[in-house]
Amino acid sequence: MFVACNPIGGGADGVLDASWTAPTTNADGSPLTDLMSYRVYYSTTNPPCPGGPFLTVASATTRPAPDQKVSLRLTGLTMGQLYYVAITSVNSRGMLSGCTPAASARAHRP
Repeated sequence: MFVACNPIGGGADGVLDASWTAPTTNADGSPLTDLMSYRVYYSTTNPPCPGGPFLTVASATTRPAPDQKVSLRLTGLTMGQLYYVAITSVNSRGMLSGCTPAASARAHRP
């Protein structure tokens, strides 16, 4: 996962751009065929997942291609504040994957 970092002084309405590579396999190594969405957890404390606030991002496909990128802009953050971001995937049965390791960056101007 990648979280863009562009430190700027304090204030409100900061943003973070997060991107990650879509998973292609289940935890047991079998092909992923029922991906529905992602939960993008973000928080000023580490780790943000699983207890922090999150946004849901719909998956463009139930079977992601290798190296398929997904991205999201988090908005309404405090500029200059350090945020931690982690991702889980959600399948068609509503089951969550484990959380990715957290990435961190400071919120910046849009």
